[in-house]
Amino acid sequence: MESLLVGIDVGCKRHRVAVGLPDGRLIDQFDLDHQPTSFDMFFSRIEKQAKERNLTVDVAMEGYGGWARPLDEMVLGKGWTLLNVNNLKLARFKEIFPSPAKTDAIDAQKILELMRLHPLLPEAKKVLNKVIPAPQVNHDMKLITRRRRQLVNERGVVINRMFVDLQCIAPGLLEITGSVDNKWFLQFLTSRDSFDQLVRMHQSSMMKIKGVGQKYAKLIRDW
Repeated sequence: MESLLVGIDVGCKRHRVAVGLPDGRLIDQFDLDHQPTSFDMFFSRIEKQAKERNLTVDVAMEGYGGWARPLDEMVLGKGWTLLNVNNLKLARFKEIFPSPAKTDAIDAQKILELMRLHPLLPEAKKVLNKVIPAPQVNHDMKLITRRRRQLVNERGVVINRMFVDLQCIAPGLLEITGSVDNKWFLQFLTSRDSFDQLVRMHQSSMMKIKGVGQKYAKLIRDW
């Protein structure tokens, strides 16, 4: 079955949509705000046009997984075919088949042209890549992995700041530990409100700190 072709030039706040038929005719174009109500309008509008012509729907857009979210996932949820536009290869395609100007409307129409030529032209096949829906567990794992990377980066920033501050406030203190974020070392640092109190700490008080045994207590006393 032939498909209704939908090309979307993606922006951060607004997208430009062009709708065409397999024979190359442009039948509709409009701006789409990145808002839930606008998404509802988009789907009802496209579904109506596809139903009137008894066509399936193919959607091609830039920015899959980026500015296009969550519209790209909603398209896949409808069971429509989603094609991701490779920006670098699209620029190369435009050099081969130049447009009269650079506007969002023209870019959306250029995506339509790519979709129509996709089955025939090798250059068009390089620009458009079909998106295969991934299982939900893959999506969840991607979010968790991304969050873990953020936490690791934040931890690195905090440790670097601690290292510089401790070198300034208490020279030599870092030599008693292999790493600033050792648990016993952090327990020691937070056991008193000031460094003066840490310096005056008795042996018995040190031994009460979780993770500090005879070995680390001796290092602390030497410091």
